[in-house]
Amino acid sequence: MRLRGLRCVESRGWSARGSWTAIALTVGQIVGCSAPEAEKPTGPPTFAGVSLSLGAVGDPAVLAGVTAARGEWTASRQAELSIAKSPIADLADVQGVDLIVFPGDALGELVDRDLLEVIPNSLVIPPAPVADPLRPNARKDEAEEAPEDPYKHDDLAPAFRDQVARYGNDRYALPMGGSVLVLVYRGDAFASEANKKGAAEQGLTLEAPRTWAELDALARFFQGRDWNGDGEPDFGLAAALGGDAEGIANATFLSRAAALGQHRDQYSFLFDSDAMTPRIDAPPFVEALGAVAAWKSVGPPGVESFDAAAARKAFREGRTALLIDRAEKAGDWEGPGGAAIGVARLPGSDRVFEPLRKTWETDESLNQPAYLPFGGGWLVGVRAGLEAGKKAAALDLARYLSSPDVSSRLRAEHDFPMAPVRASQMGKGPPDPTAAPNVDVRLWSNAVGRSLMGLRVLPGLRIPEADAYLADLSKGRAEALAGKPPEAALRDVAAAWSARTQALGPKRQVWHYRRSLNTLPTSPQPPERGK
Repeated sequence: MRLRGLRCVESRGWSARGSWTAIALTVGQIVGCSAPEAEKPTGPPTFAGVSLSLGAVGDPAVLAGVTAARGEWTASRQAELSIAKSPIADLADVQGVDLIVFPGDALGELVDRDLLEVIPNSLVIPPAPVADPLRPNARKDEAEEAPEDPYKHDDLAPAFRDQVARYGNDRYALPMGGSVLVLVYRGDAFASEANKKGAAEQGLTLEAPRTWAELDALARFFQGRDWNGDGEPDFGLAAALGGDAEGIANATFLSRAAALGQHRDQYSFLFDSDAMTPRIDAPPFVEALGAVAAWKSVGPPGVESFDAAAARKAFREGRTALLIDRAEKAGDWEGPGGAAIGVARLPGSDRVFEPLRKTWETDESLNQPAYLPFGGGWLVGVRAGLEAGKKAAALDLARYLSSPDVSSRLRAEHDFPMAPVRASQMGKGPPDPTAAPNVDVRLWSNAVGRSLMGLRVLPGLRIPEADAYLADLSKGRAEALAGKPPEAALRDVAAAWSARTQALGPKRQVWHYRRSLNTLPTSPQPPERGK
């Protein structure tokens, strides 16, 4: 920044709670202005004497990277930070920590209990450029340069900046890492001339499928075929279909259902946003569940009971040509032999259900919304009710953990990899490329980028008791895999969801559901509990 002569310039910079780099005050030499001073850059804010504690909801392995980053923050801020080793199993225990790392699907529950501080815009959004007050009509490129933006708010993918970290109009957390499903395939299976010839005879092309129906056809083609040339029949598709602690089985089903049932003119997906009536038993969900249940005939023996880890193992061992998995788990796909591994965005649908008219429509441009597991990924928030000094330090730490450099390191943790949340990170390939040397970096980046930067991205359910609603869905899926008609299984899920909503209070749940969609108007405060 240069000194301005013969005029005063307003001081601009980060707020006290968010500043890493102060903008020096420059003044002119007119009446009422002091003499000009040289620029005095400062370092990050300090919080001497402040002691913070941080804990995680869910898997505490997510804190491994935070533990590694702790030293840099505490040294530069002159503060102390303790990290809880045990997970926060009961949200009542959140009162024991100052910052909370949590999956996005817990956001509604935390908001419902008033446990999170609203993150001020000034913490992450830099001030606008300062125009010269004595030259209001000056060209824009002559305006005072905006202060440096070390947080790079605009670099966050819109899905995380405007959806995952927000609840209605309020930002309650900052994104540390994401999750997204992709289709993974064996390069040798797709490149084999014998396989290409066999596929052509069946009217198929060995390339990433555009639609879910094309994926089904590929899985059937590879099932029972010696597609890797080892003299033994192999299998088509590995996917989480059974009980799955990671929630990938539900997310896979809902991803397919979204392609069929998330209409471009509708914001809501799982419920009617005015009455909280479940849509889970509507035609697109029934069709999707029937198709997913049929995958037990195109996978290894016992695939109907596979969790995400078992599906990865089958693919890693070279037993299946195809796998549906979280992109951030690329390091778990490699097996002996070093076969090339391709990655593609999940397929879409050329037809979509319109829920108000209850009719199917042809979608020539392919309906391909991305459904994100875990409510989108992992967030860091500040517990509500902290005294001023702790609150300022906690907000600074939250921003630090989601900053460009630190979030890049956190997502690459071996024990808890995460998908990128920033556009600049998406072209760098898997979290730890050295753990996935045969994964095509370009294809991985393209699949993840197109999914997370798409026009329509659906974070998983984020309302109070989201985990209980999804447990009801898991039960219905299991019944369909065991042979129960999909429409009957989903009717039972819808009935369980309606009962759960009634017990929690329909009006309050409607308020939460609309807030979780980030697009529909609501009152500032929810209705009373039980209403």
